[in-house]
Amino acid sequence: MISMEEEIVKKLEKLPEREILGYAIASEEDAIQFYLKLSEGKGELIAEFFKDLAKAEQAHKTLLLNLHENLFGSKEYTVSGDVLFAESTVNIVTLGNLVEALKTALMTEKTAERVYTLLAQKLPEHRILFDFLAAQERAHYRAIEAHEEYLEGLMRGKPEYVEAPPHVISNQVEIYYKPRT
Repeated sequence: MISMEEEIVKKLEKLPEREILGYAIASEEDAIQFYLKLSEGKGELIAEFFKDLAKAEQAHKTLLLNLHENLFGSKEYTVSGDVLFAESTVNIVTLGNLVEALKTALMTEKTAERVYTLLAQKLPEHRILFDFLAAQERAHYRAIEAHEEYLEGLMRGKPEYVEAPPHVISNQVEIYYKPRT
C-alpha cells in the first residue's frame, strides 16, 4: 500500500517546476490555516506552539512566492488539481482528536520535506533555499512528534483522557505557567 506522502511526491515528480513550486506555496498556505485552527481553544502554551508553526510556514510561503516571482515574473501560481494536500479540516473536541491531528501534521511535514528535496533536484541553482526549507520541515516534524508522543503517553492507561477536551490537559500545565493568585 502506497502512503499518501508517497502518492503526492510521485505525482509531483511528473509536473514541471512551476507547478511543483505552486503546489509548495499552496501547501504552505494550507499548513498555516491548519496550525492556526489547531491553536484555537487550547491553553496558551500549546496555542503558541501552533501559532509559531503557522508563523514559520508563513515565512516559507513568502520565500516561495518571492522565488516564484523571480523565476516566472509573477507571484500568481497554479496548482495541479491532480495532487492532493495532506492537511484536513479537523474538529478537535477531544485529546484523541488532537493526537490524530498531530499525526496528520507529521505526515504533512514529512511530505513538505520531500517536496523541497525534489525542488532542490529540479532547480539546483536554488538548492540552498530548498535545503533550508527541508531542514525547517524536519525540525517541525521533530517538534510535533515530541508533542504527539507526550500526549500518547498521557493517554496510555487513562482511557478517560482520550475523550477529554484538550483544554483539560493544557489547563493542568497552565497552572504552573500562570499560577492563580
